[in-house]
Amino acid sequence: MGEPRFGTYQGGLDQVDLTRLGAAHRPSRAMRPLRHKRWLYSFISTAEVIAIQSVADLTYTANAFTVVVDLKDRRVLVDESWLGLPGPFARVSGRPGAGLDVKFVGPTAMLEASRPSSDDRYHLSARVGPRVPLLKPKLEVEASLLAAGAPPPLTVIAPVNGDGTINVTQKWAGMLAFGNLYARGRRFVLDGGVGGLDYTHGYLARRTAWRWAFMCGRLADGSPVGLNLVEGFNETRDDVNENALWLGGKVLPLSRARFSWNKSDPLQPWSVETHGGEVKLGFTPIGAHSEERDLKVVKSHFVQPVGLFSGSLEIDGVRHEVRDMPGVTEDQDILW
Repeated sequence: MGEPRFGTYQGGLDQVDLTRLGAAHRPSRAMRPLRHKRWLYSFISTAEVIAIQSVADLTYTANAFTVVVDLKDRRVLVDESWLGLPGPFARVSGRPGAGLDVKFVGPTAMLEASRPSSDDRYHLSARVGPRVPLLKPKLEVEASLLAAGAPPPLTVIAPVNGDGTINVTQKWAGMLAFGNLYARGRRFVLDGGVGGLDYTHGYLARRTAWRWAFMCGRLADGSPVGLNLVEGFNETRDDVNENALWLGGKVLPLSRARFSWNKSDPLQPWSVETHGGEVKLGFTPIGAHSEERDLKVVKSHFVQPVGLFSGSLEIDGVRHEVRDMPGVTEDQDILW
């Protein structure tokens, strides 16, 4: 009893309940609050804008951020982050699909994500700015991502090395987006956009590091496409691998990834490829969200450039050209 089914799966989970794990897969009772992490990250892009928001419940604290990038003018309109208290002010539920409930409330921000049990859409909202009557906020978002008709999500249940035990992640990309976004007095229509989600929940190691790439957009023929690649995380066994491409109504597995970039200047171009040659992409950052914290016990190096991918995807002998497709890369090394 309580044995996790490690592996890589097509499809989503109804619930992630770590309390049902056997003793061999749980940290000690004293360490569980320190190892228990869960977050939801959302990404939406159109030809005009990229909109990102993230809420992380780290049990003993919480973190949230949001980024908006104007793709026409190639500039960052919004880049805000916050620390907060978990519980009533920040939460990420144990349901990555129907029943999802995510919220972060701070003095100048409220971020929410949900999917009611009878709904085929994920609903995302954000408001950033002073709560003063008649004063326009920096950012307002009311958006949704359509689960119905989208290619299936990818779920990975992976053992964690070191003093962690297990990580469960559900990635979903290539979903159709809808809604409106107001940023610094400008309005963007999100209808026709493409987006995706990263839901992660687990007992993670005190030191956790990875490189990550996420991309959502449309090919030249208008087909929605999504990409998720990681290096240094969820790679502990041959049968756990979250690298995947969402295309043509399917989620397609990819080989391991490798990242090349200038660590001292992440705004320089990146190179992202897979070992099997399916993915060969260059990435040009427009801006970068970063969080550098040294609280002695907790240290964080987190940088997430936002920009455009170009290159090629080759699946089953068919080559797809990618040109200026929105996405992010990430370099993270955290002691938490």
